[in-house]
Amino acid sequence: MTIQLEGKKIQDQDQFMVPQTNAFGHNFRDYNNAQSERQKGVEKFYKTQHINQTYDFVKKMREDYTKLDKAKMSIWECSELLNNVVDDSDPDLDKPQIQHLLQMLRQLEKIILMKIGYI
Repeated sequence: MTIQLEGKKIQDQDQFMVPQTNAFGHNFRDYNNAQSERQKGVEKFYKTQHINQTYDFVKKMREDYTKLDKAKMSIWECSELLNNVVDDSDPDLDKPQIQHLLQMLRQLEKIILMKIGYI
């Protein structure tokens, strides 16, 4: 089977094709040529994450953050708080985080409606 994708053909479905641009038409996560401070920050973020991928680190983070004692807020207040978050792992998206949340929720809604037969 041949699949047409972004002007390139994939002969076998087992091949993996990485898109060149994201949903907004921007270049997608080019870590090989980190030129901006933002890209360099992303590279540093991933290096730190790989270093901290240990059982002890994860255990400590779970203890710190699963208590749910940092604040009391509604789901929407929590969602609005996302706009203050800088996602160090995602250098190429300039949209507010709450927009990403709402996009994800719309997709989940579609998937659920398809599974239960409404779409």
